[in-house]
Amino acid sequence: MRRQGGAILSTEAAKLNDEEKLRVAKVIIGERIRRRLSQTALALKLGVTQQQISKLENGDFDNLGTLQKVLSVLGYHVRVSAIPLHREAHTHSSRN
Repeated sequence: MRRQGGAILSTEAAKLNDEEKLRVAKVIIGERIRRRLSQTALALKLGVTQQQISKLENGDFDNLGTLQKVLSVLGYHVRVSAIPLHREAHTHSSRN
């Protein structure tokens, strides 16, 4: 189990989460390079710091607004989903 943002994630969920973050980080890096932008140039274009771009490229998505801003300028959008960690949790919540 791993703690993230006040929630405890199972190892399996944490691994999937890390894999998804890695995929998004690769998109950001690839699109930035394809557009021949440095981290600093992209940051200036968006009004954020180079450090924020670096954090996103390392899979640190602590600020959804910044992530959305960066992906938008690179031609992508953010889609957020709530996915139950356990089947039982999903079954229980659908009865309410």
